[in-house]
Amino acid sequence: MAGILAICDLSPSLHRTPSYFLQSMRMLQHRGKAYWKMTTGDIVFDGDGSFPRDDHFKHIFNDDKNTSSITIGYLSKRSPRFSSMKEILAIIDGFLIDTDKLHLHPYVGQAREKDSLFKIYHIFKKLLLERGQPERACEFLDRHLRGNMIIKENEIVYAYRESTGFKPLVKGRDSRNSLFIVASENSLGTFLQDVNFEDIKPGQLLALNLNNGQEIISSLPMTRTMLDPFEFVRESHAAAFINGKSVYEARKRMGKTQADFLGKEINIESAFAEPDYPRPMTLGFSTEYQRYHGNFVTSEGIINDRYDDTDHMTDFSEHVSKNKLLASKKSLKFVLKGSITGKKIASIQGTIQTGDTVKESVYYLRKAGAKSITVIVSYVPTIDGRQVGLYTHNRDLIAHKYVGTVPSIEALNQHIAKETGADSVFYNSPYILSKGIGISEQELWFPEWVRFLDYEAH
Repeated sequence: MAGILAICDLSPSLHRTPSYFLQSMRMLQHRGKAYWKMTTGDIVFDGDGSFPRDDHFKHIFNDDKNTSSITIGYLSKRSPRFSSMKEILAIIDGFLIDTDKLHLHPYVGQAREKDSLFKIYHIFKKLLLERGQPERACEFLDRHLRGNMIIKENEIVYAYRESTGFKPLVKGRDSRNSLFIVASENSLGTFLQDVNFEDIKPGQLLALNLNNGQEIISSLPMTRTMLDPFEFVRESHAAAFINGKSVYEARKRMGKTQADFLGKEINIESAFAEPDYPRPMTLGFSTEYQRYHGNFVTSEGIINDRYDDTDHMTDFSEHVSKNKLLASKKSLKFVLKGSITGKKIASIQGTIQTGDTVKESVYYLRKAGAKSITVIVSYVPTIDGRQVGLYTHNRDLIAHKYVGTVPSIEALNQHIAKETGADSVFYNSPYILSKGIGISEQELWFPEWVRFLDYEAH
């Protein structure tokens, strides 16, 4: 969905903030590059496309007028749907719910005609800062937020993680307690090795300021865990940990669990990851599937340009790749015919959204002479755009049209196989996905219809 970051440096004379901030933003780019925003002091910059080079920001951090030691940043797959992000210093990783009656809130005031994010930002500040009610401020956010929110007010940053723990949010500090960080994930520790990261507890409101560094303002009780499974599938960096679980190992187990479930049902000779991020799933799948079929070969059959993505989350750098495709009439997917021709092939996909990526892959695999094509999807059927960071219901999603009309995933698989041109499609079910992640199905968030959609027999 989005990468969010805040840094508070109590020792600005060490000149760490520019390096730490810019490198951290780059490390979070895998969460989205279509829109970026940063603010330090009174300076606010935003733009479209990949996060700019370091020299783009030299004049900001070297400006004598910029005495701020607090910097926040945001990266998203799409330009924000909330126009108020141009006006206010609020960033969100997640989505908002139950916002249609916010205009009736007694504290909405002049924000009544603004968008939902502005209303929530305004009411939260009213409760926290004007009325001095941090617990009620957290309860208000909890009612309308699924995920995390960071708000910068003067020289204080407030960071809130919603009480179900839906999205990961971590805090870090250096050994001298002079530098403090809040970020979407703890994979930043691979670069900031002098910063120790730990999870912010669900329901916790944290403040970063120059007086106290990092302090807990309020904590709500955690009523129920409802983690976002897409964090394990795609959103978090493979090096990250979520609630103590390695994302990389979880992805391998996803593949292993699917291979164990499907091993006797399918007959394939090779499995290929597409694009890059399902590689751990493919490794786990291949290792387990070899137990069922000794002639199975692990190899590379499709090389997919990692900057080419034909779904609605395409970022601006990827539009350049698409322009190359239009100009050259050549696909950015390279099929190694020697590994494909006459073979029974499986394509391991992270998720199917509109189906365009799968259709393109099937076309080029057929052209290369594949004997049969099985598509194995690591994620559950995508029928709600919020599952994959689109922030809204999206009726262009290929599985959306079958909501409420199919009784099982088997039936859905048949429809999607026919639409994409594959010989067969196998979605993950909530049960199998949760088993692979190693978390109870009841502790993962799925859209309601998908939650009750499963295979006819486990």
